[in-house]
Amino acid sequence: MTKEASYHPSAPLGIAVALSAVAGFVDAHMFLHVARVFVANMSGNMVQLGMNTGLGDWSGVATSALALVAFLAGVIAATVHHDRRVRRGLPVHPDRLLVIEALLVIALIGLLVGFDITAVQVRPVTFLAVALGAVALGMQTMALRRVGAVAVATTYGTGTIVRIGEKLALGVRRADRDDDHRRRVTIAVLVTILVGYIVGAAIAAALGSSPWTLAVPVAVLGLAAAGSSVMAVDPVDATDV
Repeated sequence: MTKEASYHPSAPLGIAVALSAVAGFVDAHMFLHVARVFVANMSGNMVQLGMNTGLGDWSGVATSALALVAFLAGVIAATVHHDRRVRRGLPVHPDRLLVIEALLVIALIGLLVGFDITAVQVRPVTFLAVALGAVALGMQTMALRRVGAVAVATTYGTGTIVRIGEKLALGVRRADRDDDHRRRVTIAVLVTILVGYIVGAAIAAALGSSPWTLAVPVAVLGLAAAGSSVMAVDPVDATDV
């Protein structure tokens, strides 16, 4: 096992799809009802950061930049958590990170309800809401990195789409027939996770603007944390496919 692979928790596909749905749900709710910013989709925030800078929309610049920094902070915090376990010779687990993420989303609900935050007007408290959401999703990114031998991402899709395209192209020209089954499994896993993200966003949009709808991802996170029984990545599972 490579040293980096020891920091990549693995879990069943069902948990990965549930987490991708959580990311899509929280992302959609925040963008539609809190601030025109994403807390999971950092590619979108980078584009918005550039556009807002060009337009001179400094409030938009601030929210996009804050989301990027907060997401990075969540990734760093989760990695530090994993590193402490690795240095003690223990396997990394997603459950504790998912519990922390759930608590952050609960705090976000309290903030949205207590201060009646809406996307109509950006207030100082809006920045705190964005930071909470982005830190939570940054932690989720590191909480689960694999489904078996397949490297996955539960909070963003661009890299996943690139990998699906690569696998499809190699499959069409039969680049390595011995890997055909493995390639098909990888594509199926990645597509399923992307669909989970889209479904989560669709559900959030359909449920409306009430902050209490964020109780849905909190419940899913709790179930995922309880159901995740993850051990250190096996040397075979550490292969990135």
